Amino acid sequence: MQKAWQQIVTNLDGYIIELPTTPKMKREPVWFSATSNGEEILVNKATNNLPSSRITATRTLTYDKFQEVYPLYLRREKGESVSKEVTAITLNSVYYFSQIKHLVREQV
Repeated sequence: MQKAWQQIVTNLDGYIIELPTTPKMKREPVWFSATSNGEEILVNKATNNLPSSRITATRTLTYDKFQEVYPLYLRREKGESVSKEVTAITLNSVYYFSQIKHLVREQV
């Protein structure tokens, strides 16, 4: 799990990358930007892709929350419904899920 987090932080360190969310229902993905300060991930609105997330202030994603979200992501990818569980942990799950999908090369 720490390897997955490190992959994301490393991919974002020094860069601002725009990613789409990964909805499971028939919704259009929204775009957001992400960067890293080397330890945490900072998420904000997209500026180059539409539709952009409606984030009004920068959100910080931490490894502590990632440790709780990552196993739920793996279950979600197997087809389980985890929305209630993950919402109880964080309101930023869509950003965690998208970064795992797009920036982690190998699910561990």
